Amino acid sequence: MLGRFLLISISILISNVAFTTHSLAEAKSSDVCTFTQVNSGELVTQRNTLPTKLVNSHDAGGYPTEVSVTCKQPARLSVLNLIQVAGPKFNPISSLVSIETHQGASTSRGSSPLSLPRGTTPLKIFLSIDKGSPLEAGNYRYDVNFIITRK
Repeated sequence: MLGRFLLISISILISNVAFTTHSLAEAKSSDVCTFTQVNSGELVTQRNTLPTKLVNSHDAGGYPTEVSVTCKQPARLSVLNLIQVAGPKFNPISSLVSIETHQGASTSRGSSPLSLPRGTTPLKIFLSIDKGSPLEAGNYRYDVNFIITRK
C-alpha cells in the first residue's frame, strides 16, 4: 500500500556568533499534519579553539528547535535532508538531523520513520553539522525537510 507523501520544510532559524534568535510565527501544513515552530533553537560552535562543527545540543551550550505537530490522523515522519539557507556557505563533511518525541526518534541517516499519533505531538530537532575545517564567523540558518506518510 502506497501512502501519499508530502514534503514539509520547516525553517530552523538558528544563529552562530551573534547568538540572536528568531521565531517562526507561521505554521507549515499539509492535508495530514500542521507544523508550528515553538522555539527556534540556538546553534553554537563546539567549544574548541578553532571550531569546525555547529551543534544545537544542551551540553554544547545551544538548545534544540522545538516544533509542535498536529496530525488529523496517524502518520509517519522521516527526515529527508538539511539545507543551508544563510551564513557563510560550506559543504559539510558530515551532518545529522535527529527528531525526538516522547515515543521515539528518527534521524537523517536512514532510521525508521517516526510514528505520529492523531493529535498534537511536541518534536525536538537536534542538528550537528561538521565543516571539517575552521568555521567562519557568521549567522547560519538551515531548513530541515521532512516526508510525511499516512499510516
